[in-house]
Amino acid sequence: MNSSFYNGISGMKTHQFGIDVWAANITGVNTTGFKASTPEFSSVFNTQLANSFFDPIFSDVGLGSKAQASVTNFNHGTTVATAGKYDMAINGDGWFGVVDQNGDKFYTRAGEFQRDKEGYLVDNEGNYVTGTSANNFQNGMVVDEPTSPVPLDAVTEQSKILIPEELIIPPAATTKVNFSGSLNADIVTKFSGETGKDEEVANIEVYRTNIIDAQGNENSLEILLTKVVPQAETGITWNVKATLTDENKNPLTTQEGQIEFNARGAIISNSLNSIDNNGTTTALNFGTFYDPNVPNSGFDGLVSLSGFVSERVTTKDGHKQGNIKEYGIVPDGTIMANFDNGQALPISRIAIFNFQNDEGLESANPVYFKESANSGKARFYTDADGNYLQGSTVSTNKLEMSNLDISTALTELLIMQKAFDASSKSITTSDQLIQNAINMKQ
Repeated sequence: MNSSFYNGISGMKTHQFGIDVWAANITGVNTTGFKASTPEFSSVFNTQLANSFFDPIFSDVGLGSKAQASVTNFNHGTTVATAGKYDMAINGDGWFGVVDQNGDKFYTRAGEFQRDKEGYLVDNEGNYVTGTSANNFQNGMVVDEPTSPVPLDAVTEQSKILIPEELIIPPAATTKVNFSGSLNADIVTKFSGETGKDEEVANIEVYRTNIIDAQGNENSLEILLTKVVPQAETGITWNVKATLTDENKNPLTTQEGQIEFNARGAIISNSLNSIDNNGTTTALNFGTFYDPNVPNSGFDGLVSLSGFVSERVTTKDGHKQGNIKEYGIVPDGTIMANFDNGQALPISRIAIFNFQNDEGLESANPVYFKESANSGKARFYTDADGNYLQGSTVSTNKLEMSNLDISTALTELLIMQKAFDASSKSITTSDQLIQNAINMKQ
């Protein structure tokens, strides 16, 4: 009978542990990135009542239960929209990496981030979010303009992410201007008083665009194309004149040449390849020369055709000086700096870490986790060439909330309460039986 006392006591202790776990889960139901836990129990041991060779069964009496473990549920929580500029949620598997003031590393799904007073990206606890920097700015000035996404460094080389409040991108001179479109090759006539009949006159086409010089000045470039009259027996020839003026319409330079097209209208030669842009040589690309062995050659720039009109397009590089306007985050985790001159530049990339076994992570609290021998080392996925891949993408202005099912939690809490009450009842019942046995002696 004494064992029933201890069974009741162990039951109360065990279910008190269960109540504590589920109560803690409920308190974290509105916590960003919260991962709920499930209490697990086991028997202490059994006493064997019969073990004779001739007994048909073994009769055991249990001697109570104990708390075995609190197992974390790593399922994804619900994603909600927010107004936070740097709020992020991971789409799929993976973890944000953060470093505290002591340099200890943690991993979390809570993406409620903001800039601290020094410009570093931090979470609500002041831990630094880690990633790879493009290393393309110094002292508030852009020193390099990468044209490709920021490649991830190795897992062990991830560091704090700096998002400067002030950032300037210096001017970049225009080095190349591309022209495309159709020049009207139709024969245009006009009545001549000298000859008393219609005479062919030159067609005129004009392209205009602005280009940037090395000092950041915006100069105006005009390309004047005049059809040669009369034309040769084969092909079509246009005279071309490039004129550059400054912002006040003062002439800077003028250069001339000729562009020739074959009978099909494809470009075959060009004698005006560049212009002096106030000290910088700017290439003028009117298209690749026709080569019957190269697809689309001769037709990827200017063409000279009769009865055909196409959209005129001018593309160029270079830009004026720009100041930071805002920052944005694209799905691969790259932080883009957007400037008031229309330029966009990647400055860093947020790292998304993965583990061989998420369930093996050591819980620092229900939001932060540490790698362990069971989880394996933090890692990145790689492609066939060994380049690091992000794995999952991120969504901005969103947060992953708790993964707790509140209805399940409340049900489990009631079960634990009833089990606790029942365990306490077994103690009082055993006490009454012993009291009855004592009273029998009287």
